[in-house]
Amino acid sequence: MFKKSIIIVLLLNMFCLYAQISPTSLEYEAQAIGGKEHIEQILQTQLTLPKTILTSNFDTKLITFFDLDSNGNAINIKIEGKVNNALRNEVIRMFYFFRFYKTINLPNQSRPYFLMFNLSTEKYKRYFKQKNKLSLKKQLLADSSYKIFTKADKSPEYYKNGEEGLNDFILTTIEYPKLAIEKSVEGTVVIEFVVETNGYVSNIIVKQGVNTGCSEEAMRLIKQTKWQPAILNHKCVRYKTNYPITFNLRNNNKDNSSSGLLGQ
Repeated sequence: MFKKSIIIVLLLNMFCLYAQISPTSLEYEAQAIGGKEHIEQILQTQLTLPKTILTSNFDTKLITFFDLDSNGNAINIKIEGKVNNALRNEVIRMFYFFRFYKTINLPNQSRPYFLMFNLSTEKYKRYFKQKNKLSLKKQLLADSSYKIFTKADKSPEYYKNGEEGLNDFILTTIEYPKLAIEKSVEGTVVIEFVVETNGYVSNIIVKQGVNTGCSEEAMRLIKQTKWQPAILNHKCVRYKTNYPITFNLRNNNKDNSSSGLLGQ
């Protein structure tokens, strides 16, 4: 009897540990490339909701379930519970901007991944205020395929005075990491990112890094940049590019940037 009690307790403990993996024990929280910061940035710069939702002062938590294809893109997306159709469609649209690490492979399992969104009228108003800081030229229609291009009729340009304006922004905004100064670290960080059709950036990753905080500082700078989007066939398109930022102690706070978008 005593042995049976021990076995039952062990089985219950194992079940509890398994049940904590996800809301239904069969789903796993998806890890987005770029982490939660990237998800938040996409919501801040890309989410668009109709006024009918905003006037209702909504505050909701949405749980989305989905599979991942071989490239880490979400497919078969489903939102749990009763949700306004406009909100449902817009949240699903946000998945075009995400890619995920495929951490598991469960055969014959429907939607093994999940992701939660906390959205409210108050939070969206903050997002809207952030988006209104960017003033672009008259926009062309955006390409509706959400495909990311590396060649276009016109490459993206920094929204204010082009390349010269971008250099000025980096010069006046860069903060040489204290640890890098202490250790006399120099080098060039190459950041890869996507310029979205509305001029904001996404999918920011380090292609060539420099330690002691330089890579993180370069990512912080690029995240703040805004662009005139690339144009292909008379439409604004998503465009992947690289940009190098050089950390040079001799020119600290004077000339820390190198210029020019790098070709793919």
